[in-house]
Amino acid sequence: MNTDNQFETAKEYFQVGLNYFDNGDYDRAKLSLLDAYKIMPERPSILASLSATCIQLKEWEEAKSFCRKLLKISPEDSIGWLNLGVCTAHENYYELAIEYFSNCLAIDPNLVAAWSNKGHAHLEKEEFLDANNCYIKALKLNPKYEDALIGLGNLLNEQKKYEDALKYFDGAIFTNPNNYLAKWNKALSLLRLGNFEAGWPLFESRRHVSGMMEHMPKLDAPLWLGHQSLEGKTIYIHAEQGFGDTIQFSRYLPLLENIKGAKVIFGAPKSLVPLMKSLSLTIKAVDQQSFSENYHDRIDFHCPIMSLPLAFGTTLDTIPMSMRYLKTDPTKRAIWAKKLECSKGKPTPLKIGISWRGSGKYANKVSEKRNVPFLLFADLIAELKSDGVEFHAIQTEFGSDTAFKAPSLEGLNIHTNDLIDFSDTAGLISQLDLVISVDTACAHLAGALGVATLLLIPDPPDFMSLTECDQSPWYPNTSLLRQDKRGDWERPLAEVKKKILLLIKNGSLDS
Repeated sequence: MNTDNQFETAKEYFQVGLNYFDNGDYDRAKLSLLDAYKIMPERPSILASLSATCIQLKEWEEAKSFCRKLLKISPEDSIGWLNLGVCTAHENYYELAIEYFSNCLAIDPNLVAAWSNKGHAHLEKEEFLDANNCYIKALKLNPKYEDALIGLGNLLNEQKKYEDALKYFDGAIFTNPNNYLAKWNKALSLLRLGNFEAGWPLFESRRHVSGMMEHMPKLDAPLWLGHQSLEGKTIYIHAEQGFGDTIQFSRYLPLLENIKGAKVIFGAPKSLVPLMKSLSLTIKAVDQQSFSENYHDRIDFHCPIMSLPLAFGTTLDTIPMSMRYLKTDPTKRAIWAKKLECSKGKPTPLKIGISWRGSGKYANKVSEKRNVPFLLFADLIAELKSDGVEFHAIQTEFGSDTAFKAPSLEGLNIHTNDLIDFSDTAGLISQLDLVISVDTACAHLAGALGVATLLLIPDPPDFMSLTECDQSPWYPNTSLLRQDKRGDWERPLAEVKKKILLLIKNGSLDS
């Protein structure tokens, strides 16, 4: 094949790849672009398009490889720097990503995507002024740029300017009514403000948002959102997002039986299955990872668990509130009662469970936002251990908190080896007088078991914690202790100490 023919063939493959890309068919786009790449491996436009396609496919290492090949051939290629910055930001190396975006903008200062992505990186680093400047620059270049409108809305949420944030999400939706990411972010804002009537319908957009849609099971049965009768029908409810979300919204499953007349199969993470069997003798709890196709003939409908509030028309005033809707296994409760009983002749201590860190992720991103440095809890334990207080760690993972050195801290009992699944954790929590926890699954479990809980809320709060209240709208026995300012746990932990001392003195958390 002569050079002219090679060029024309590569050009044809390239154009086909671009057409597939524009139509959202990234797998076919990649195949066509690779055909073009095999013929012309040093063509910058082909390398740039391949890197962009791999980003859409979340093939991050391959995307970076194409970026580096492109920049080696053409160091002044702005798209190469832009896409390399996107890959680097995905790996949470935000400072380096900002450097790459700056390189891009030095070449092409009018590239709106670079300004917007640079804004995202600054936002992740909590450099709010820099993030704002980047978004404003992007919107000056293109007032309808949806990604920057969403970014500015998220920035305003981080600054607790929730009503202002809604305007920018609305702007993105007005520009593109099918922008599901904008709708989802608007939903979070509305739910945080307690506007459940408008928030829950928009929350359904998560089923079309990258990072969440991939985890939705592909089932033949139709989706149920409350419209069809379930009388005598079988519905499959599938867990989604975190363990805490599953525990929180599992309260709806007995209602499907008792109010809707449905037969319920519940697909949950394996470590939650034994606990979820306590919801009802007739709800079939199964491991969602091994959920068999054989069940399909028995399923009339399916529903993601976090769609149940919408299906039941839940408002802030109609949240199904029950003092306890999960139960502990009697055998495990007895085992933990034996483990925690005090020696004869000794006064019974106040037993407090603590959880100071979660999974290391927050709002689907790597974050320490909700975690309390262990040293702050260590100080609390040291101050109160002589006051007849016994502390028990109810978490099983300790992450990267290098200050935690179990079990060297006197006054703190560690039970990691005995907490195999959440039914074991439930057995432990059932024997406690109080739980103090960050916003993680342990807090939801304590609330669902009806155990008095002090829930430590970061600033700004998660969308389910609302913005002002000091009592959880979801759990009657859970009090919310909020940060006054971002990252500062001093006041909430001072309030924790005060309430513990009241509990010792008066047998109550309130004065």
